[in-house]
Amino acid sequence: MATFHLRIKNDTKSTGKKVSAKRHVEYILREEGNAHADYINREGAHSNKDDCVFKGNQLPKWAKGSPQKFFSAATRYADKGNRRYKEIELSLPNELTLEQNRSIVDQFIANHLANHYYAYAMHDKKGELSGERTPHVHIMFSERLIDDVEKIQERPACKYFRRAAKPLKGEQVASFERRREHGAPKDPKWHDKKYLYEIREDFARIQNEVLAKNGFSIHVDHRTLKAQQETAEKDGDDFLANLYKRMPESYIGILPLQEENESSRDLKKYRRNVQSKQHVLFLADLHQKMATEFETKLLVRQAEYSTFALMNSQAYKSANLNDESLRTLNQAILSGLERIKEVKRYFVGVDRAKEQAERQYLIPADHKFILDYRNRLGQEFNLEKLLRELSALPETYKESQAEFRAIKRVMEKRISDLRLFLSRNHAQYCAIEEKLQNSYRRKNVELVVHGILQRNLEVLEELKKASESILKNVDALRSKLKVRETPQTTFTAKEVRDSLFQQCRSLQYEHEKATSKYYALMLKRMSSAEAIIRAKNIFVHNGFKKLQAKQKTYEKDLARYQWEKSENQKRVIDFNSRQWSSNGEKLQAQYYLTKEKINLEAFCSSIFITCAIRDLSNSKFYRNNFCNYEFLYATQIFQL
Repeated sequence: MATFHLRIKNDTKSTGKKVSAKRHVEYILREEGNAHADYINREGAHSNKDDCVFKGNQLPKWAKGSPQKFFSAATRYADKGNRRYKEIELSLPNELTLEQNRSIVDQFIANHLANHYYAYAMHDKKGELSGERTPHVHIMFSERLIDDVEKIQERPACKYFRRAAKPLKGEQVASFERRREHGAPKDPKWHDKKYLYEIREDFARIQNEVLAKNGFSIHVDHRTLKAQQETAEKDGDDFLANLYKRMPESYIGILPLQEENESSRDLKKYRRNVQSKQHVLFLADLHQKMATEFETKLLVRQAEYSTFALMNSQAYKSANLNDESLRTLNQAILSGLERIKEVKRYFVGVDRAKEQAERQYLIPADHKFILDYRNRLGQEFNLEKLLRELSALPETYKESQAEFRAIKRVMEKRISDLRLFLSRNHAQYCAIEEKLQNSYRRKNVELVVHGILQRNLEVLEELKKASESILKNVDALRSKLKVRETPQTTFTAKEVRDSLFQQCRSLQYEHEKATSKYYALMLKRMSSAEAIIRAKNIFVHNGFKKLQAKQKTYEKDLARYQWEKSENQKRVIDFNSRQWSSNGEKLQAQYYLTKEKINLEAFCSSIFITCAIRDLSNSKFYRNNFCNYEFLYATQIFQL
């Protein structure tokens, strides 16, 4: 999935210790060596890992195309305290192919590292958290520029990494000869925080351009969650505003993730909760947009029907439309109908939006198959419904029993063929649906669908305005022509069907509105465990938290007591089995054992009595009204 990640690291660990530049580049490039270099290049000790999919570099001639040689020289010849390299980690969209991701990396390097020596490796492996492909790139580079001196003739390694020449007194810039004898200057932009924001914005822009060029609607955003939330609120997008209203994830390295510690488990749980929240928000937003879509369609249909009824009336046909006021109203109605017809071309319904989103995350063959399967599924449903309706007709409506039976046989044969196709391809259909229901793929599909439907709101608003204008003009023209509404006593089958259809859709709208309200309320609900904890805290004036803290202290003290008790027992056994050389030595050892036993008994009493009863008896609630409750509750907590 397309996610934004850009991280710039120096050549030191968090402890301040310098990292070996040679080993680090070997780790990135997965070439022979050890530590970081083996990991990155998937060679040497890590040759069984096949995730290094591409390598590239821009190095001086003396390095002979070897990043290890270049960065080893940086370690050897750089002045003490100088950084030997910087590293940039970039995540790449897994929607794109290797060549398409390479175009992102090439453009990024051309924009920011064209005047630097660098080496990079693209990795493509399964993510520890998501289980999906996580393509990314590591770029190691020297902060020193390829200046005009270096472009004319490259400096040797022993000079390139030295400090750059400073201008002498009276000089604005050091002379060409002095600059050749000294090292290449460092680019000051890598010390400017503003440049970090610029580089993040540019990387997001490059990714979004390549994604859009290859037919993907999803995009990445380099801004913080808070900034994205404020933008969504300003645009009136409640779905994204609520989705971005969350705490940002803290960075966890690869080793803690592989160790399955508490931090990695919490992060996985947090991501599952975010995905669940997005799904609930998406369903609520989808039902709301479906209701808006239905309301607008009903208004458009009403405008079209009113216009059709007016223009087919006798008063309209016999009216003199050359009159200025009548002609103006008539032209406004016709212009409104043309406007509706034009705007309808840009309208994308919910089903079509889902189809467009799924096309982006399925290969063409799978997408074509799933559309065909759903189409045949719909045909089977419609044919079965029609067959049931025909079979329910009274005998008097069946003009020819022979023709009816022939039609019935054809329909049954078609239904049988459809069922055979559906049963044979059901497994393949389920497999494709399972791909779409993958949590990370579903997340992106939902975001794409939301984006399409959000843009669709402008189209619906335009249709609504045009329809309301038509209805207003139709009423005005009807009033001027004095068209009388005659009560209708007979109805055609189509009119009955349309009336029932409108009633059905009205009930469906009410159902969707109630469902949307249900999902909105689901977001506000509280689990029973959380409710119980909050209730207890309110009841005992936050005493429950204090009890939990005391319980942890008790458990630590109990563990210490048990350990000291076992050690004391070992010493007692040793005392009884030992051969003493004198009674004085034995008496002295027995004294210390007895003193230790007394201390253990006193420590035990302080755990079970002082910690569990005396501290709680000093609470305000115990002294007032709820002493019995507090004591019983503390007894349950501490299991006395």
